[in-house]
Amino acid sequence: MWSLKTSDFSRSPTGRLAEIIDTAWRLVETRGWANVSMRTLAAELNIKAPSLYKHVKTREDIAAHIATKAFIQLGQSLHEHCKGVEDLLVEYRSMARENPNIYRLLTSTEFPRELLPEGLETWAVTPFYLVTGHDPIKGQALWAFAHGMAILEIDARFAGPNNGSPADGMWEIGARAFDTQVFDQD
Repeated sequence: MWSLKTSDFSRSPTGRLAEIIDTAWRLVETRGWANVSMRTLAAELNIKAPSLYKHVKTREDIAAHIATKAFIQLGQSLHEHCKGVEDLLVEYRSMARENPNIYRLLTSTEFPRELLPEGLETWAVTPFYLVTGHDPIKGQALWAFAHGMAILEIDARFAGPNNGSPADGMWEIGARAFDTQVFDQD
C-alpha cells in the first residue's frame, strides 16, 4: 500500500479533455470551486456548455480530474520533502498557501471520492506516516494538525501583520511537538 508511485495514477487527460481540465484548474485557482459552473467553464473555452458533456459526465468529474492532478502534485512534493516533520510541514503549508482554492477543493469540497484513482489520497499523505515512525495514528494526528493549520491560515483566521506572525510560531511549535524524537518517548 505504501509503495505506490506516481505512475500508478497515470490517468492524465489528453486533447480537449486536458484543455477543459487545465482551464477549470485556472478558474478554480482564481474563483474557487463554488464559482465554477459548467456555463462559466464553457464560456472561458469559447464553447457552449452542452459541448462539455461530450468529454465529462458531470461537474463532479471535473472536480475529480482537478483533485487527481492536485493530489499527484501534492504527493510528489511531500514524498520529496519527508526527511523530517518540519520539512514536511513547510512543504504542506507552502502548497496550501500557494494554491488555496485548489487546497480547499481537495480537502473541503464534496465530490464523489470514488472518482479518484484508487489509493491516490493515501499515497499522497503517506509521508505523514513515514515521518512519524510508521505509526498510522501519529501520522493521522500530524496530518490533522497540518490540515487544521493550513485551512485556518488560508481562511485568514489568524490575527497579525500579513496574517503571518502568529501562524509562523504555531507551525514551528507543531513541528517540534510532532518530531519523531518526541513520539519515541511514548
